[in-house]
Amino acid sequence: MVKVRCKAISSPDLVVTIDLGASLTKVIAMQYPKGESMVLCMEPEVADVSLESLKECEISGEPANGCWIGLPNGENYAIGFLARYKFGGNSLLKELKYDVAVPKICGLLWVLKEKWKLTNKLSIAIAVLLPPSEGSDRTLLETKLKEALSSFSTPTDTMHVKIVLFDAMTEGAGILFNRRGVLGEEFKNRTVAVAMIGYRNASIFVVARGVLSPGVSSDFGMAWMVDAFVRRCSGLSKEDPRIVQALVEAGDECSSEMLAKLSRKRKPEEIAADATTIAESALRSRDDYVRALIRWLSQQLSVDVDEIIFCGGTAEYLRKSLEEHFANRTLIWNGGVEIPPELDTLGMGNRIADVLGLHHAFLVRVSNLIKKDNGSAVIDNAYSSATPSTVLSADGDNIVRSKTPKPKGFLEMPDKL
Repeated sequence: MVKVRCKAISSPDLVVTIDLGASLTKVIAMQYPKGESMVLCMEPEVADVSLESLKECEISGEPANGCWIGLPNGENYAIGFLARYKFGGNSLLKELKYDVAVPKICGLLWVLKEKWKLTNKLSIAIAVLLPPSEGSDRTLLETKLKEALSSFSTPTDTMHVKIVLFDAMTEGAGILFNRRGVLGEEFKNRTVAVAMIGYRNASIFVVARGVLSPGVSSDFGMAWMVDAFVRRCSGLSKEDPRIVQALVEAGDECSSEMLAKLSRKRKPEEIAADATTIAESALRSRDDYVRALIRWLSQQLSVDVDEIIFCGGTAEYLRKSLEEHFANRTLIWNGGVEIPPELDTLGMGNRIADVLGLHHAFLVRVSNLIKKDNGSAVIDNAYSSATPSTVLSADGDNIVRSKTPKPKGFLEMPDKL
């Protein structure tokens, strides 16, 4: 293990790891250092709303269903369920993830505070997953987040949150860290591709014998299929949350029985006929989508890749098709991340594999950076804060940092793992 001298941090109240998914915001958090890790999921919608309208909302039941925040710059947002069902919010798929990250993160911190009955003053260590194409926005996200968290309004009070440690990593980083741990030294002899296929986009990056290559993103997330599907069906909106659930339940064959729930007809015979039409549209849209996605993936995956790691909820949805097409390649699903039943309280299964893998790695980093008696900490460079423009190389017990061109689209991982 290469040792790196890094600046120590004070112990945070919370350690929070976030996957800003387009279909769900997935969070794993714990009260540090002795709390149990907890999974929190929130709808992805955000809506800008006047503070007066937000204050009219009655907050009862689960905090996640009545979440809103007011930022120091005067902007106010409904988050998640409240944004979707009361203020016509949408998931803002065309926006960069970092653009909507700030209000989402503020909102989920309030939800955690309410669930755990914490004070309105907290310190946090936070790690966020972003697409490879948004790596250059990492510093801007950190700056905006620190400004917003310093003082923001919520349904119950004004919160003041201090960030003691921030990190942003490429989607798939948690999966990669887990696979690296499984392979051990053998990892340095392999070329591994990580393909993260989510709702909004598909991303891929390659690690060749421990050296990271720039990651790339595309628009071939499941939203591509949903767009094609609703164009073929009258009366459906791509913002309808029932669509994705119905498509997943309909399976590979796009069962008309499962898709009948999307029909707006009233008579049984009309619903049955409509369901058949919907199913045919789903089959064509799925076929078009699978072809487009595989075409893109094939262009990114060279013949020297030893193993392909597939992860993400949409990858699970397309598992049979991907396994059939890449039958002659070595496929590793979710990097071998195992979801403990006691943690999977929301039934998310492998959809939280990436954020869970990163959570484990981030906890190691946080624990090792907590201030020691000598005021410094020693950490494993696999979890260090070295930016992609820094190569870590051993010089005895010290580390020499040398500047190299920053890989476009890759963020916040060391060049050598």
